[in-house]
Amino acid sequence: MANSQSSGESKIKLRYTFEMDGDFFVGYLDDYPEYPTQGKNLKDFEENLLDIYEMIQDGTLEVQQKHGILEIAV
Repeated sequence: MANSQSSGESKIKLRYTFEMDGDFFVGYLDDYPEYPTQGKNLKDFEENLLDIYEMIQDGTLEVQQKHGILEIAV
């Protein structure tokens, strides 16, 4: 996630993954793959992703998965 500020408004960027399933966009926020969603078009899909993000932030949805980084010698 990257923060940027303009006009006193704070914004973040959230990466997501999706695929087409018939006529639907189906996918999830990369940081929260346990909460997939879909939409009839890209705008609808992104609005659903935003709803999920807001529910995670306000505690309506619990984050179950934890993320880590594996460091290996090459």
